Amino acid sequence: MEEERRSIKGYEELYDITRSGRIIIKRNNRVRHREGNEYGYVNVHLHKNGTRKLYKTFELWKEAFPDADISEYKGMK
Repeated sequence: MEEERRSIKGYEELYDITRSGRIIIKRNNRVRHREGNEYGYVNVHLHKNGTRKLYKTFELWKEAFPDADISEYKGMK
């Protein structure tokens, strides 16, 4: 079964975030990862229109999944 994904607000055409906290690039359907750990990001740079902005991954997750229990988030807080 596929994990639930939702678009990241402001980056709807570019990135998704999963219920467990993985960031997925829509263009190539790949998970952003760090040193082999797909949940290793505390902060993540998102790129749009040639600029990048730094976000806390947990804050993006909370915004996308306000109804989810915090125990579902597997990333670093």
